[in-house]
Amino acid sequence: MPLKNGSSPATLHDVAKLAGVSYQTVSRVVNKMSKVSPQTLEKVNQAIAELNYQPNRAARSLVTGKSNAIHVLAFDIFNLRAVPFMEIVAYEKGFQFRLTALHQAYSLPEMRQKLSEIVASQVDGIVLLMPWSNVTYKEIFTLSSGIPLVIVGSNMGPDTNSVLIDQELGTRLLMQHLIDLGHSRFAEITGFTDRYDDARIRHSTYQEVLRSNNIAHGPSEPGNFTMRGGFNAMSQLLAKDRSFTALVCGNDETALGAIQAAHNAGLKIPQDLSIVGFDDMDFAAFSTPPLTTVQQDYHALGTQSIQHLVSLIQDPSAAAHHRVLYPKLVVRQSTSQPPSQKK
Repeated sequence: MPLKNGSSPATLHDVAKLAGVSYQTVSRVVNKMSKVSPQTLEKVNQAIAELNYQPNRAARSLVTGKSNAIHVLAFDIFNLRAVPFMEIVAYEKGFQFRLTALHQAYSLPEMRQKLSEIVASQVDGIVLLMPWSNVTYKEIFTLSSGIPLVIVGSNMGPDTNSVLIDQELGTRLLMQHLIDLGHSRFAEITGFTDRYDDARIRHSTYQEVLRSNNIAHGPSEPGNFTMRGGFNAMSQLLAKDRSFTALVCGNDETALGAIQAAHNAGLKIPQDLSIVGFDDMDFAAFSTPPLTTVQQDYHALGTQSIQHLVSLIQDPSAAAHHRVLYPKLVVRQSTSQPPSQKK
């Protein structure tokens, strides 16, 4: 930190003396506790800039009861794509940004402990980037001790403040695309359906679309949202049944692994088999062939999450509500008509 007169950091009293105002007036300006005249505000800000005064955040929190800090608790690495955008918006709104990420194999006691530690650190708001699990919103609400809270990626009931991307819509867009192409023999590689809200919704929507279109359920293998998992699951599918013409994958990483396994088995994509992913990761447009997928807007997800939280910090009595973002279908070269319909 730059030092005043080469010796010690500037204080509120130094700013007050230089600006020709009281210590209390400088404190009101720094902590934004009440309005001051434009002339006084200009003098104080000029003195702050000249002395390079840096507010003591710990002292400010004692005065204002606020830490000016937002803490994001992420429950695994798959939920981190929106975090950079959250950090940008948090700083733009004047908040410190803190992040804790738990490994995907976290235990519920570990989650409870981390959330308790975050609450004890006196943050102004919390964002939970969480998959579906057997923890309830009531428990999370109790652990958060009334601190404004936004849940990202999971709808835990009408009383929650959440930001989500519509996974059902995204899956329906993919399925309708394949059905419109003429596919009626499907296979699936799922994600973590017992752990993630996104994977569970995509899988259940896939099944519902098949039922509503009177299409028989084809073979299915569990995946783990990784390329290796997609490769292994696809190898298992092809060892059992090669009659399907369309493969629906839990995400883009899974689809990329499945494409490689299909190539190894002598299948051409999409001439022999159409494959779709979900997420529209950067590599999806550069796979071989480029991947048809669903685009999720992580920029909007991160931005909306922090904006939602800041609104709750400013008005804790605001009614709980969900913010729902809509995904887009991105059609590339990994899908085409099934072989039986090609001339």
